[in-house]
Amino acid sequence: MAETTAGRVTQKDMSQVDLVRHHYNRRALWGTDAVLYRKTHPMEWKSVQGNYQNWEIPAGTPSTTDMESPFGEATKVLYSDDVSVWISRRRESMPFFFRNCDADEVHLISRGQFTYETDFGSIDVNEREFLVIPKGVTHRASVRGAPDTLRMIYESRPEVFLVPVEMVDHVYGKGRPAVDPSRVERPRLPDGALPEGGCEVRVKYSGAFSEFLGDVSTITYDRYPLDTEIIDGEIGIFKFKVMDIEKLGSTPVPFLGGAYLDNAKNLAWTLHLSGGGTSAPVHRDADVDEMRYLSSGPMTGSILFTPQGVDHGAGRGFTKRNRNAPQNPYDIGDTISAYTIKPLKGTPASFAVARPCMC
Repeated sequence: MAETTAGRVTQKDMSQVDLVRHHYNRRALWGTDAVLYRKTHPMEWKSVQGNYQNWEIPAGTPSTTDMESPFGEATKVLYSDDVSVWISRRRESMPFFFRNCDADEVHLISRGQFTYETDFGSIDVNEREFLVIPKGVTHRASVRGAPDTLRMIYESRPEVFLVPVEMVDHVYGKGRPAVDPSRVERPRLPDGALPEGGCEVRVKYSGAFSEFLGDVSTITYDRYPLDTEIIDGEIGIFKFKVMDIEKLGSTPVPFLGGAYLDNAKNLAWTLHLSGGGTSAPVHRDADVDEMRYLSSGPMTGSILFTPQGVDHGAGRGFTKRNRNAPQNPYDIGDTISAYTIKPLKGTPASFAVARPCMC
């Protein structure tokens, strides 16, 4: 028996059925949504040809130049006008400093340990930790310990900030932040003498005459450039652990987002923690692309990409719980999902290794 009220249909008794739950929604978590109970799994298609399907970029690919040389860089795998996604496998400390004057950056450490030197002081960042570096801040990452490292770097033109309590409460009806402020750590100014010798600062900026001169400029100093003695004001750099992100059920909770300065209430993109949920339905996000990065577990480093409107969640959604258990190693560990309003595009480096998948 079903009841219709103001355009919404509600199924009264679902206890005896064996169907597939299929979640359809608009504007990610912020718009209207419905759960459809289907007789067959919506991903049981005969074949798919073309661009419009789920894709996987396997762990260990593509290669990065910062893996081969300390002067190398991360490799861009997906991008839009709002956000770009990069993979870094740096084996040695950066011999130069870097300042991004185009975008904020979010660094997620999957393997390895780093010390970041910044205008605002130094901070150690370890596995399963996020570091937010605001636009225009000079920084350098030094490898500590084992040289086998893996980082995911999200470059956001909209300003990055922790999702506020009211946004979490709007979706979940639970008025607490996605990350408790007491769990956030910030850098500290160093004690003692500063390093000696000249330094190079690479500055990324795509304005002015970059079409003729390139996006990256080099500033050379005959001294150490990070010589801050006193900070009077807010420190925009901060880190937190994956384990500190709030979990409020099977639906991924947004914990970081990017919004333009004049559009703070409508996020251009968000990051969510998910993975391993036994009650998650199949999804169809009509208005957002979703990039899922496996940041821990046996498939660490893999990227699963779903264009907006494509069904995803193979093996999930059945109302009988014993048919909805995790089926493979992709369901184990932390999955960091990026929801982007503007469609993401693949780079030549990612297209060379990408393959269609059921995910």
